[in-house]
Amino acid sequence: MSVSISIEEVVKKYGNDIIINELSLQIKPGEFFTLLGPSGCGKTTLLRMIIGFNSIEGGQIKVDDRVVNDIPPNKRNMGMVFQNYAIFPHMSVKENVAFGLKMRKLPENQIEKQVDEILKIVKIDHLKDRMPVKLSGGQQQRVALARAIVIHPEVLLMDEPLSNLDAKLRVEMRNAIKNIQRQINITTVYVTHDQEEALAISDRIAVMHNGVIQQIDTPQNIYQRPVNTFVSTFIGLSNILAAEIDKEDSSVVVFEGGYRVRMENLRDTVKAGQKMLVSVRPEEFTVKTAGEGLKATIMSSVFLGLTTHYFVKLANGQEAQVIQDPDVKDIIPDGTEIVLGVKTEKINVFDHESKATVIRGGKQ
Repeated sequence: MSVSISIEEVVKKYGNDIIINELSLQIKPGEFFTLLGPSGCGKTTLLRMIIGFNSIEGGQIKVDDRVVNDIPPNKRNMGMVFQNYAIFPHMSVKENVAFGLKMRKLPENQIEKQVDEILKIVKIDHLKDRMPVKLSGGQQQRVALARAIVIHPEVLLMDEPLSNLDAKLRVEMRNAIKNIQRQINITTVYVTHDQEEALAISDRIAVMHNGVIQQIDTPQNIYQRPVNTFVSTFIGLSNILAAEIDKEDSSVVVFEGGYRVRMENLRDTVKAGQKMLVSVRPEEFTVKTAGEGLKATIMSSVFLGLTTHYFVKLANGQEAQVIQDPDVKDIIPDGTEIVLGVKTEKINVFDHESKATVIRGGKQ
C-alpha cells in the first residue's frame, strides 16, 4: 500500500547558512512528485533529508503518520537511485540487485524469486549474469532502479538519475521510469533541473528557488499559469515584456509602443496605470504583416520541421523569440518587418513590483 509524505516546516543549516527555512509540502500516496529547480536551490538537500542522509535542524518529516526525523536511513524502508547509479563493479546484474535483500537476510530462494521478478519489470532479465562494465548507460540505470525497488520500499527517491545519459536515451528512460512507477504504485520523489523531463514524468511538480518552493502544481498548470516571473522563465521559454494597465479601463493591458489587448481574466485588484510584466511564450505570438500589435524585425530563423523558430527584435530594441507552425507559406526572410499579436487567453500578466501573477484563478 502506498504511503504519503508530509514535510512540515523543515529547516536545514550548514553552519550559520540556512539552506532550507521552514519548508512544507504534502506528497500523496502513489504520487510521482518532482522537485525541480536550478543547481543550488536545495532540491537534493531536501531529498537527502527525506532519506536521512542529511540532518534536520527544525520541523519534521512524516511517512504516513510516522515521524522519521531520528530514524537512521537503513531503517526508513526507502530506496534511492543516485546520479552515478552506485553499482558495484565486481558484482553481476543479479548480484547487484540482490544486495539489499541479502543485507535483510532473506532466504536464498526468496531472493532469487524477487530478483527475477524485478528484472522482468525493468526489462533486463536477459542481462542478469552480465557485469556492469558490459552494460550501456541505460542498462546500468535500470540495474540501479531494480536494486532500489526490489526491497519493496515505501518510498522511492531519485536524484538526477538521467543526467549522465544522452538525449535520446533520457527520453526512453524517463518513459520507462514512469511506466515502472505506475506499475508498482510506489510513492516517488524525483529530483531534476531539466524542465522538459519534469513536465513529462510528474504527477505534480514543486518548483524551487533559493530553498523556497515557488509553486506546486500539475505540469500543465505550472506551464500555462506560472505564479510568478521566476516560474514563467524557468519552465520553458518566455518573453517578458513591459506593460501597464490602461488608465481608464482596468481590463486593458497596454504594451510599450501602445499595443492594447483586452484581458478577460485579470483580477479585480489590478489598478489603473499599474505597471505590469507580461509573459508571452514564443508560441503565444501571432505573426502579421500589418495591423495592431508589436512592431518587430526578423533577425534570423530556424526551421525545425514541426515548427519554425524566429528570432526577432522589437521596436524598443528588445529581442524576442517566436515559434510558428509551418504552413504552405515560405519562411519569412531575415530583415522582414512584421507585427506581432498575442493570444490573450494564454499569456500571463504579473505585477511589476512583486513579480506575482494577477491572472484570476492563478495560485499564489
